[in-house]
Amino acid sequence: MMQKVEYGGIQVPTIQIMIADSDQAQIDAVSASLTKLGSFEVISTVTARETAIKQLSSAPDIMLLNPDLLKGHTLSRFIHSVQAKSPHTRIIYLLRKPLPDDEIIADMKTGIRGYVKTTDSPATLARAIQSVQSGEIWAERRILEKAIANPMLLPETIQSHIPGLPPLTNREMEVLTMVLQGASNREIADRSSISERTVKTHLYRVYRKLNVKSRTKAIALLSHS
Repeated sequence: MMQKVEYGGIQVPTIQIMIADSDQAQIDAVSASLTKLGSFEVISTVTARETAIKQLSSAPDIMLLNPDLLKGHTLSRFIHSVQAKSPHTRIIYLLRKPLPDDEIIADMKTGIRGYVKTTDSPATLARAIQSVQSGEIWAERRILEKAIANPMLLPETIQSHIPGLPPLTNREMEVLTMVLQGASNREIADRSSISERTVKTHLYRVYRKLNVKSRTKAIALLSHS
């Protein structure tokens, strides 16, 4: 049953959280910090990717995910599994070590809603969770500025930009995002661990849905949308 906390005489539902990290000590530390804050409920803690997917039946609002937990599995595939089992769950990276800015931006385009560091204060962690729960992206200013310079393409926003667009699969979104970043078919194949022929198949389907005939026209369409 969902817990509630009281603010100014108003009962407010707590934000329910899953922590997914291979380091149990880190899980315990983050869980303790969130519990003390009062407006959060840690409903699940997992130390393996497979367990995280299985326990999504608890439908957490937020998943704090250490990306190391994926162990070579693509982020897009993991997010697809999360969305299939718990569509409203939003994922925030819980980082023990910094990631390159471009990698952070690419992962946010794939579906990550922000990131926090394990060294962040409990207050910062709380603000990040509340912001993402309310539909915002949580990231440092320089990341957001780079993302603005290279606009983020999220599944829910592309639909609003191009009315009537048939839904793109997670893999199609991943490939399209890399096209907009200027990646070649070979680079897309290497980064996604698929063949160039498969990349071409995905791009053919994307172009057909966008109603364009080439990479150049797809980029032009989405750059002006």
